[in-house]
Amino acid sequence: MTMKRLLVWLAFASCGGPAVAQESEPLVSFAESTVADPLAGNHRFDRFIGFMSNPVQNIDPRAMTAIWPIYGYSSVSTTPALPSADIQVYGAGLTVALSDKFAFGFNQGGYGVMNIERGSGPFRDRFGRLRDRREFNGDREGWLNLGGFFQYTVVENCDDQFLLTTGLRWAAPSGSNAVFQGNGPTMLAPYATLGKAWDNVHLLATAGYSFPVGSGGSTTNLFYANFHLDRQFGWFYPLVEVNCSYHQNTADIDLPTRFGFLDFGSFTSSGNLVTLAVGANAVLIPNKLELGAVYSCPLATQRNIDFDGLLVKMVYRY
Repeated sequence: MTMKRLLVWLAFASCGGPAVAQESEPLVSFAESTVADPLAGNHRFDRFIGFMSNPVQNIDPRAMTAIWPIYGYSSVSTTPALPSADIQVYGAGLTVALSDKFAFGFNQGGYGVMNIERGSGPFRDRFGRLRDRREFNGDREGWLNLGGFFQYTVVENCDDQFLLTTGLRWAAPSGSNAVFQGNGPTMLAPYATLGKAWDNVHLLATAGYSFPVGSGGSTTNLFYANFHLDRQFGWFYPLVEVNCSYHQNTADIDLPTRFGFLDFGSFTSSGNLVTLAVGANAVLIPNKLELGAVYSCPLATQRNIDFDGLLVKMVYRY
């Protein structure tokens, strides 16, 4: 055997043959990219997609740099607790990966436009003053409260396609009173999110506890647990999500100046609530560009509030 043939044979044997070499190529590329560019984040779970509904509470457990514009529309029917209202939200979230496990970002904010109709009757606001609902009728618009998060992946098993991330959300009362935002205090919410894949089926689940830091007009403590399930068909992902929230103390949704008629991020009422979201996500460019939409409706609400919601979300990953 010539020296040239011997070197070729040794190289072939050390790689385990062409099939193994081909499988290991993405891992080598990923390792090189993370050393050269930490913003690339974690690409070991690229067949997952993130949550679609409730962007305030539902955060992708992967540390990946991305920007995600959203458009939301919600319509509320008249009830004894609330007038009818049409609400539109325009916003964009941002996630920045500082490593393949640590990320921070902004997931709450944007601009809200409301049209409120047929609200009448007296109520007492958070200062105890007697007021008439009709003064809230008409067109309203303004900036929404700003919020963000920090999170770290504590468990990662690539072979079983399982990961567990813990984090902390925050929301500052920085929005406009015209759209029932800006009522303090600052809110914090520790949370944990897991992801698990079985072939082409993907599960995401998150749970957290939101509480106020300091005194203010909005001091409700909130538990939440949300679930996402999708099935991959190539580039197309049909999905279903269930979002559950429970207030530890009484949430009086008769006070429209408290949290607002709706939580603009999740399009849910301020009371205890279970909602269903059904939709789909399309991966237009693998690992880069996605576009999806979900329709949301209540399964169980406090005081039988009836509403419909549509959220359209685009994701562009670095």
